[in-house]
Order: sequence, then structure tokens, then C-alpha cells
Amino acid sequence: MIRMLIAAIAALSLAPAALADERAYATPELAAGVEEGGTLVTADILGMVCDFCAVAMTRTFGRRAEVSAVHIDLDDKTLQLVVREGHELTDATITDLVRRSGYQLTGEIRRGDAA
Repeated sequence: MIRMLIAAIAALSLAPAALADERAYATPELAAGVEEGGTLVTADILGMVCDFCAVAMTRTFGRRAEVSAVHIDLDDKTLQLVVREGHELTDATITDLVRRSGYQLTGEIRRGDAA
């Protein structure tokens, strides 16, 4: 009985870390890209309101050799992508691609783990 209680407490103490990982990476593809050494990039986008918007942005960034994964969150109006290890995708390039897609950034481009 005591062993079961200790095991349950140990499992609960690990749960917040697991939940944090799930929040940080919206898709398994983003998580895999980061695990392979890629850099998570997050940007807030103005004007994305529909599935067509998400598909267009996903295609725009997904075609890039530097990008291993793309996720658009229409509720949060965010673009998340993973830049492959050893590759670079500058803020200027990201800004230009967003602009050419008909949207604009509403803040700074963030690199690293997302919360």
C-alpha cells in the first residue's frame, strides 16, 4: 500500500513537466523538429482568420528547406515553425514571407521554447 502511494506521488510530481511539454509544442512535428536540434520560432500574425489562411501560410513556410515543421493557431493568431539545425531563417525573411502572404506581424519574432 505504501509503495503504491509513493508511486502515485512520484507520478503526480512528473505530470507538470509533461503538461508543460505538451503546451510548448502544439504538434508532434514541432516537438520532433526541436528534439532533432531545430529552433522553435513563434510569431504573432495579424489577419489570419480562416482555414484557408492557415493552409496558405503553412504552404509558404513548409516549402522552405530551412523549415522542418509549421503550425498555425487561428485562435491565438500565431505561426510556429521549426528551423532545422544548421540552417538559418532570418527575421527579415520571415517578415517578408508573412507580408507576401498578405498578413503582417504584430510583435517580435520569438526564438526558443514557447510557453
